Amino acid sequence: METEKKDHLINHEYQTLHEVVKALNQPGDIKSILESALRAITQFEEIKVQRKAGIFLADEAGKVLNLFAVIGDLSEEFMEKEKVVPYGSCLCGRAAESGELLMSESCFTDPRHERTFTDMTAHGHYIVPMKLHDRLVGIMFLYTNTEPSWYKHSQEVLLSIGGLMAHAVQSRQESRELEDYKNRLVEMVHAQTKSLVTANRDLEQKIEEKTRLSQRLEASARKLRDLGNHIQSIREEEKTRIAREVHDELGQALTGLKMDLAFLESDCAKDAEALKKIAQMKQATDATMRSVQRISAELRPVMLDTFGLWEAVSSQLEEFQKRSGLKTELKGSLDGMESDPELETILFRIFQETLTNVLRHADASRVSVCFSLENESVIMKVSDNGKGLDLKKTEDAQSLGILGMRERALMRNGSVEFENERGALVTVRIPLNARRRVDES
Repeated sequence: METEKKDHLINHEYQTLHEVVKALNQPGDIKSILESALRAITQFEEIKVQRKAGIFLADEAGKVLNLFAVIGDLSEEFMEKEKVVPYGSCLCGRAAESGELLMSESCFTDPRHERTFTDMTAHGHYIVPMKLHDRLVGIMFLYTNTEPSWYKHSQEVLLSIGGLMAHAVQSRQESRELEDYKNRLVEMVHAQTKSLVTANRDLEQKIEEKTRLSQRLEASARKLRDLGNHIQSIREEEKTRIAREVHDELGQALTGLKMDLAFLESDCAKDAEALKKIAQMKQATDATMRSVQRISAELRPVMLDTFGLWEAVSSQLEEFQKRSGLKTELKGSLDGMESDPELETILFRIFQETLTNVLRHADASRVSVCFSLENESVIMKVSDNGKGLDLKKTEDAQSLGILGMRERALMRNGSVEFENERGALVTVRIPLNARRRVDES
């Protein structure tokens, strides 16, 4: 008989634990879950628990207990007075302070039961700490009959249940915190996404506006460049015309004048004064003819039109060496390059500007020009042994000579590069198959 009773108690104990675990694992809010667990505990008849119980949760500071869940017929006065219980006050506060399970046989005889209520009837208490890893999560209080016959395993069972409840509360709190954190993150992401979408839209509009502006500026720059190229072409044509007229008309007039002076000289053979004057006029005529030839060559070298780029550069270098005293050298080859008057004019004018810069700024004693054909391009390198270039000035838009060299090269999609290599080195590279980009309209 005793064994059967013992087995019954153990079975009832396991059944109660099972029901508590089942209640704690059901879905729903934590308050409803704890209330279900309290109802399961009050079904354990052996510990003489009445159908009244509740749970306090500890605050984060560890100073007070806050009433959270209750079951049973508890008065409004109880609910109001027991909203907050300081640690150390009454039975629940003492259990929170000590962290140990307390049992009380009667509220009227136990001096620890400090709080009383109107129409309070005699009862006892189980005060169970809900602990997780030695940290107090809350306090469970159970009403019992007065002077109950304490079941010898009741403390272990109730402490186990307290631990299960603490774990459930902690898990739900962590889940709620994680959910709140996730919701905040989602809201932040949505807000940031909305902000980024707006910013991206604004940025796209600005980029689109800048792109349109850039395209308009590029189109304007291209038109200006094409116009400049067209003007440059007209200037070259005009120079050619003027050079031809100067050479032909002035040359013919001066030649006729020289012949007239020769006839006059024979007629005045016996007039010494006249012969002296005629000799002076012949010298002046020769000097004027040389000036005409020089001006005509500067406007448009006859060599460039007659013999091509190589001979024109060679002739110009010889003349430059005579006038400046600098040693000159022409290297490389243009063999295989087809006749292209426009391209030859561009290279020759850049070459002339380079010689001018060497004479003005380089403080050099030698100038070398080298031509080559590489990768469908003609390359002209002009180098000297002077003090080198101020590379910052080569990027200065105010440097008209350098700007003009670059603009001429751009007429045929070419480039001009400046560097210092034992003096100054100017490299001009122009594609052979490119054509001038001019809007004839």
